Amino acid sequence: MSRLSEEEKSLFNSAMQDVQPLKQKAKVSLNDAIEPKNRYQQTMRQVRNKNRQHQSEEVHLIDIDEPADSVGAYDSLLFHRKGMRLQDLAKLKKGEFPIEASLDLHGMTEEAADQALQLFIERLYRAKKRSLLVIHGKGYNSETSGPVLKNLANRRLRQLKAVLAFSSCLPKDGGTGSLYVLLKAH
Repeated sequence: MSRLSEEEKSLFNSAMQDVQPLKQKAKVSLNDAIEPKNRYQQTMRQVRNKNRQHQSEEVHLIDIDEPADSVGAYDSLLFHRKGMRLQDLAKLKKGEFPIEASLDLHGMTEEAADQALQLFIERLYRAKKRSLLVIHGKGYNSETSGPVLKNLANRRLRQLKAVLAFSSCLPKDGGTGSLYVLLKAH
């Protein structure tokens, strides 16, 4: 190993003239490293968090097959995804699934109702609820040509992947002014 000449030392010192030493931080010893058991627990926490994120994303993913036609106040709605059992669809149409939660959209603006509907579906999907009631009304007070909230619910529920099927209700539960909604099991 060769020694530095006086000229090299001088050049080095002039280059380092404005440099200040770094502040000392607490040093970590090898004994403080994560033990294998803690590393396993940390990894499992990360996996669970990723799974939660994936479940949340599944509710929000848009599945656009075809645009829904505009519907009138007295039109009945029926939608189901491929692969749904016909027995379950018949039970849904008859209102035979016990309603686990309901959401009333009456009096909301279209934007507020859309947000409320998406949050409602997301929250109940995460809570592993399956049978819901969404009350949208018939749109008698709509200033536009058709029922705004009914058309919104029809479009949005078709787009949410967590929704397996929905059907207009029996008269005792609101008739064409509300929907039975069945969420996917997971």
